[in-house]
Amino acid sequence: MAGSGVKDFGYKKETAGELTEWAGPDAKRLSRWVCRVAGAFVESLTGAPLTEALSRSQRREGEQAKGDIHTVSVGVTRSWASLYRAGDHHEPHFHPNTALSAVYYVAAPGLCEIDLLDPRPAVDYYDPGITLAGESHRVRLACPPGELLVFPGWLKHAVPPFQDEAPRISIAWNLNYSLG
Repeated sequence: MAGSGVKDFGYKKETAGELTEWAGPDAKRLSRWVCRVAGAFVESLTGAPLTEALSRSQRREGEQAKGDIHTVSVGVTRSWASLYRAGDHHEPHFHPNTALSAVYYVAAPGLCEIDLLDPRPAVDYYDPGITLAGESHRVRLACPPGELLVFPGWLKHAVPPFQDEAPRISIAWNLNYSLG
């Protein structure tokens, strides 16, 4: 992994620094595309333009909009590439202070698995057997290389142990609203 350095977590390797900045024009183009897709994702889920989605969020958080919001887009807060080899994994986690998380699967010998975990914090302690909208404790997605996955930054997720000898490479983004 080239660039501004490598973080070796013991369970996977990840690029250090801001990938969108040091990885060149292709990384910037890819990040712009991811931001456009993420913006369309929010608009399709909320049924409203990004300006309204942000306004709703600010009202729920008890924040006052600072002046008229004319343009809202989705921007990169942080981006990085991850390399998984046989036995590598990533424990359940979420991305604090992040509106959306995105993962683009660059290369793998097969499907790239990711677990999305039930967002109800106490479900492991007491589950009354009630489900809403078909949720369960863990949903495993299997994404082929070339696929982009976008989900809320608060959604806990994990990468199960990778079992192949050929590497799995993905690029991830923390995304937030940008005001223009």
